[in-house]
Amino acid sequence: MDEKRCYLAIDGGNSKTEYRLLNTSGAVIAARRGGPSNHEILPGGYDAAADVLIGETEELLEAQGYTIQQVADAVLGLAGADYAEQAAALQQALRARGLMQSFVCNDGYLGVMAGIESGIGICYSAGSGVTCAGMNADGKRVQFGGIGVLSGDTGGGFDIAAFVYRSVYQHLFFDKAYTALKDAYFTLFDVRTPEAFIASAARIQNEESARQLIGLFFTAMETGDEVALRYAALAASHAADCIVAVTDALSLKATVSIALSGSIMTAVAPPAYRRMIEYELFRRKGKFYTLRVNDRLPVDGAVRWVRQRNQLSM
Repeated sequence: MDEKRCYLAIDGGNSKTEYRLLNTSGAVIAARRGGPSNHEILPGGYDAAADVLIGETEELLEAQGYTIQQVADAVLGLAGADYAEQAAALQQALRARGLMQSFVCNDGYLGVMAGIESGIGICYSAGSGVTCAGMNADGKRVQFGGIGVLSGDTGGGFDIAAFVYRSVYQHLFFDKAYTALKDAYFTLFDVRTPEAFIASAARIQNEESARQLIGLFFTAMETGDEVALRYAALAASHAADCIVAVTDALSLKATVSIALSGSIMTAVAPPAYRRMIEYELFRRKGKFYTLRVNDRLPVDGAVRWVRQRNQLSM
């Protein structure tokens, strides 16, 4: 290994990837944001994800006078690394491209390292999808969710957006309950007829429209719309199920720290929704949990992790 060494911390997701470069003192000396790096959504799978990660890493390194061969260690929390086999395949693809020493895990674990001082507890993350990951004092890691509709994504951004459209659709054509989401949707997307509503489906299937639909949902929930409240209750129940499952799998004892992460929990959902999750947890376990919104980025968890792995001073 070249005497001029450096370290990498990476948080890779469905829409963006955050990179941090550290020196041998543990200080972050450079940062950049790149594109999506989830092998499950990129054409080309593991190889495509590795190409993105290494390509963007090399640009960051070159700007600071380093090469990939000088990276002594890297911690990568990656969306799509849901099983040990997936993490191993990604690690192998990275090694083939010159990153010889790395630790790859699901990005959900970064929330534990970023949001919980002890590094022991659970991170419930709701962004485009839902993941719940935890770690105990023995270093055991457990994750539930993260595989989309197969495991249930109730409370994730894409599922909320689809729920809004589906609720309006069912009201218009199946004579289901009226929801304030209908009027809000028609206003937002300048829809005036049921036929125009059907046609609007083709132009709302993008990230910006999904954000707008999520905003409509939480506004309706806060104003007492029964349809929105029923979904919110289901989502809160699903969150509690995931948290309790991780708790039991790790044999965590009271009081368990929960870091709430992901754009839904940190930037969009109102406090009333968090209280719904707290209520569902109380029904299952009593006063067993402390919840807090994670005010640090997941990539900060990767930074902390690479420092710990390599006994860097900061």
